[in-house]
Amino acid sequence: MHQYDRGVVSGWFRRDARTAGPSDGPVETARAEMVRAFLDLDRRLSVIDDGVDAARDLGLHPDLVTAFAPLREEVYATIDDYLRLSADPDPTAAPVPAPTVTDLQRCTAALHDRATRLDAFYERHATSVEHARSAAAALPTRATQALQAAEQALAAVGGLPTAAQSYASVRSAMRDTEVARDAVGQARAQGRPGDVARATERLVATTEALRDAVDRAPGRTAEVTRALASVRTRRSAVATRAERLPDAYSALLREFSAACSEDVVGDDRRGREALDRADEHIRAAAAVSASDPEAAAAEIGAARDDLARAEALVDGVTDRLELLRSVRDDPGAVERRTRFAIRDAQLLAVDRRLVARWGSVIDAAANRVDRATAGLTGRHPDYLAYVRELDSVAEFVADVVAKMKSGVR
Repeated sequence: MHQYDRGVVSGWFRRDARTAGPSDGPVETARAEMVRAFLDLDRRLSVIDDGVDAARDLGLHPDLVTAFAPLREEVYATIDDYLRLSADPDPTAAPVPAPTVTDLQRCTAALHDRATRLDAFYERHATSVEHARSAAAALPTRATQALQAAEQALAAVGGLPTAAQSYASVRSAMRDTEVARDAVGQARAQGRPGDVARATERLVATTEALRDAVDRAPGRTAEVTRALASVRTRRSAVATRAERLPDAYSALLREFSAACSEDVVGDDRRGREALDRADEHIRAAAAVSASDPEAAAAEIGAARDDLARAEALVDGVTDRLELLRSVRDDPGAVERRTRFAIRDAQLLAVDRRLVARWGSVIDAAANRVDRATAGLTGRHPDYLAYVRELDSVAEFVADVVAKMKSGVR
């Protein structure tokens, strides 16, 4: 804050209509005009200062704060000049020449100029200024309301059944709300509006979370019971699919080259291990579902994670067998699909007169298909490498088409 005291804000767009009274001389008349110009400036400055300071403290309208900084410095420099000219002589200091009429009139003109510039600034930024001032004015009430709501939410915990009061979600939400409540109190005591605003918003959020935890607590046991039944059903489905794993893996090794399955070696074992871990979590959840439903919910979540991994491992083997059999039965299907995409790309290049830019690139993709197809030799060709290569070509061609359509070089 600057060194001078502001006057009362009133009549933003009205100039002080008072005129100088009887004068003792030109100097006193000029001094009185300068004082009126200062008070007029200060009324305008106080409104903008309040808004800009509030915006800075509350993290609002950063453009407003930045835009006002240079004008504020110029205004303060003019006020410093006014204070120097209007100060009483210091009897302990060396004598200095008294201000002349010219000095006073020069300062008065500068004060009027700065007031005019403040008017213009306010007209451009009135919405932001007033929004920030309103937010700052409403902050004490908002903080008080947030504190009251927090106390009500904390008191509501006592209305829960004794067991529900000890649920982890309730305890955690209570701690968060108590910490946020204390932070609001500390920020208010220290008088930092920005800290009060941030602490208040945090308290509002933690209070809402606490209300939600209290509302959900009575139904947690039933919720966990339903979740436990659901995860058991899913576990049975995964186990049923896992029973087909040994046969699927055996078929992979028997019908196709080792290269077609080397990346899934051990997936049957890893799938069973993931299923066993899921069983452990399900048993643990069942054991505490009545006494500690939230601990049971955590176990159910862990069981779901293990089941998802088991599903991926089980399906990875069976899906691989299905894929390889379909490619073996009709290897030309993948080739036809890929060459069709290449022909589309060639036609697009011709249609858009892009052959010079993309023709050789598309031809290279066609050559890759030729090489992949030629590699299907022997009793057990590497169908996996074949289909992956053609999938890669199709993806590459799709990217080329997208670039041609967008004009990317």
